[in-house]
Amino acid sequence: MDQITPISIDQNTFLRHHYALPALPAIVTRVQAAIHSNDVDTKELVRLISADPSLVAQILKIINSAYYGIPREISDLRFAIAYLGLNEIYRLVLSLTVLNTLSIKENDELSKFWFHSYFTALCTKHLAKKFEPLLPMEELWPAAILHDIGKLIYLKFFVNHYRALNKYALEQGCLFSEAESRFDLPASSFLGTLLCDHWRLPSKVKKACESHSLKDLREVTAGGENSGFTRIICLGNLMAVLATDTLNQDKKHEIAEATKKSLNYTEEQFLTLMGEVYQIKLEVESCKMF
Repeated sequence: MDQITPISIDQNTFLRHHYALPALPAIVTRVQAAIHSNDVDTKELVRLISADPSLVAQILKIINSAYYGIPREISDLRFAIAYLGLNEIYRLVLSLTVLNTLSIKENDELSKFWFHSYFTALCTKHLAKKFEPLLPMEELWPAAILHDIGKLIYLKFFVNHYRALNKYALEQGCLFSEAESRFDLPASSFLGTLLCDHWRLPSKVKKACESHSLKDLREVTAGGENSGFTRIICLGNLMAVLATDTLNQDKKHEIAEATKKSLNYTEEQFLTLMGEVYQIKLEVESCKMF
C-alpha cells in the first residue's frame, strides 16, 4: 500500500458546509438548562431523558458497569440521578449523545471504538486514583470516552481511508497516528478538535482529543501547566492500546519506556501496573456494552 487518496480539510467549512453534521440534539441543552436552574426539578429531568428510551438504556448500562462499581444494580433513572448527581448524569448524556448523533454505520468498528474508549476510561480512572488523586474525577469520563472521536469522523466520512490506515497499522504493528503521518492524512486528533469546536464540547474533552498520544506523553512528562490531566489521559489511552493492539516489539518497548519515565517507575513496578491493566481488560471483556 503505497498511496492513499489525499484528504483536504478546510477548517472554515468542514462539518458545516462540507461533510456537514447536524447540531447536537436539543436534549443536551435542555438537560444542561434543567440542572443549572435555580429550582431543579428531578422529575422534569427524568422526563426529558426518558423521551429517548435507548439513551436511558445506555445510561443504565454504564451506571451499572465497572466504571462506577455500584454494589447493587440500578434499574431506575431516578435512582441513578440520586446516586450519581445531576452533573454526572449530564456528562453521561453529553458523551452518549455525541456518539449517537454521529450515527456510525460500521457496527464492528463502532464496537471496537466503544471497547477501547471504555477500556481507556477505566484505565484513566485507575491511574488517576494512583497518580493524580486531586484531578476532578467527574471530568475524566467524557474526556476518556470521547478522546478518539476524531476516528469516528474518519468512519463517518472517510471510511475507506480508515480501513486503509487501520490495515497498515495492523500490518506494521504501529500506532494509528503513525499510519496517518505515514500517508500525510489529517490526524484524527485534529478532526476530533474540529468536532469539539463544531459542537462546543467542554474544553477538557477537546484537550483529550488533541493530546492523548505517545508523542504527547513524552512532551508532558517534563511537566507544564495542567500537565497532570493530559498525562493521565495519555497514559490511560496508551495502557489500553498496549494491552489490546497488535504492536510490534519496538513500539511496545517505546510505550513501556515512556510510561516508566512518566511515572518514574522501575521495570518491576511497570509490570505490576500492566497486571492491573490486564485485570481491568478482563472486566471490560465481561461487560455487555459493546
